[in-house]
Amino acid sequence: MEPGSQAENEPYVFTTVRWDPALLQSPENTAASCSIPCPFYMLEHHWTRLQIAKWNSLLPRSSPAELLHDLTHAVQQWHADHPDEKPDSLRVKHRVHSGGRTLTEISAIPCIPLTILFPRRLEYPGVDPDTIMWKACLDRQAILTSAATMYKTGDRRYYDRARASAGIDTYAEQREVLLFNEDEEVIDASFSTPYFFREGIWVTPKANSGGQQGTTRRWALERKLCVEGDLTIQELRQGEVIYLSNAVRGYIRARYVTEGKPLS
Repeated sequence: MEPGSQAENEPYVFTTVRWDPALLQSPENTAASCSIPCPFYMLEHHWTRLQIAKWNSLLPRSSPAELLHDLTHAVQQWHADHPDEKPDSLRVKHRVHSGGRTLTEISAIPCIPLTILFPRRLEYPGVDPDTIMWKACLDRQAILTSAATMYKTGDRRYYDRARASAGIDTYAEQREVLLFNEDEEVIDASFSTPYFFREGIWVTPKANSGGQQGTTRRWALERKLCVEGDLTIQELRQGEVIYLSNAVRGYIRARYVTEGKPLS
């Protein structure tokens, strides 16, 4: 499907995944991709995300193999259309529209170590804190949770507003904004899953708080790198070290920074 076509105006769900040939040699990625060596990061979790969020009454159930075929074809086409570009990795955004049509958008991204994509543990907050470049702030207003916050759909107005409110202009910036619901519980971040160190363990927002159940979140819970829990905005601490994860960048550390208050 070409951008600008009729399906552009149809509702859609999507998932964004990292393509990286190094993943073919990763046992962890094979285990997270239906036990098949795969260049797409945690393929099985992306398939699950799409199946949960699809309009089940309108679209037939697909299989992980079908998703792998579609993504592989899109990457092959991208390489054919960009013969002079030799990127190490690609960001692949795959959309499924309510009418059954699909659109895959691809862009080149930097290479990162597999240890960032599949950490054995989330480091204790005090480990090398001076190396942390990312910062995360809190949104200025509560979000009314809905299907748009629980599933990855084309309705991104809450996330776009939160990013604009935080002054984040591009995804290239090393900045993130945390979202919270009307009960003042942290539910998610604008493009990643957040994790907070509480009572000796990493905690991610509970599933029923209203945020998305991201692919890297599922993997971290399966591997017992974290647990679900209640996270209120009142307990956020200026300068505390947190983790953020998504299916393009893996697991990265950040500092929580209160808006207008310098980090000491």
